[in-house]
Amino acid sequence: MKSRAAIAQYEATVVLVVVSLSLASVVYSGLRREASISPQPVFVNEETTIGGSPAIERVEVNASSATAISSLSLDGASSTTGVLDFDGSGYSTTTSLCAAGVTTFFSVLAAQPGLLQVSTSGRAWVAGTWGGAANVSPGWQEVMIQGGASCAVTLPGGQAIPAQWTSSSTHVSSIPGASGLTGTSFIFYIPSGGGSHRLLITSSGGFDDASI
Repeated sequence: MKSRAAIAQYEATVVLVVVSLSLASVVYSGLRREASISPQPVFVNEETTIGGSPAIERVEVNASSATAISSLSLDGASSTTGVLDFDGSGYSTTTSLCAAGVTTFFSVLAAQPGLLQVSTSGRAWVAGTWGGAANVSPGWQEVMIQGGASCAVTLPGGQAIPAQWTSSSTHVSSIPGASGLTGTSFIFYIPSGGGSHRLLITSSGGFDDASI
């Protein structure tokens, strides 16, 4: 009788050990898979309102690790479908760099330092300030055109930018970045007004959602 009880206890102990080892293996495998996944960056936003009509929101985004911005959307209007524009109350997209009755905003790539110029029948914002021209460094520069029925953008060195945006454009990005589109720190100037708006930034590392 005792030998049967001892055998049963031994068998129960063996089963318990096997189950414990199996669970440990599952946990270890899960931890290995988790460790192999790169952590997503954490985004911290800082917003500053610049006066004017329309008001301009300066949005600075800092990421905890390097990432690449792939799109920017406002109230559902996405840079993936065209150049963003603001009509005083809401956002939409267009394939033109300028249009009457709206403020368009996008970025252009300066391959060399020099004078970035915007000629328009409306009003221009170039590299962080109102005015038709600014001396810039190489890299992406934001341009904003308010109420321009016609416009012409000329890069440093004299290259003229086509007035129509396409997804294959190499010198124009529908993402309005003022400090480049890859890295850990990004600056966007966004015309705003008419209440609160939802900003969604998509990057290679994840999403950044904010209200402006």
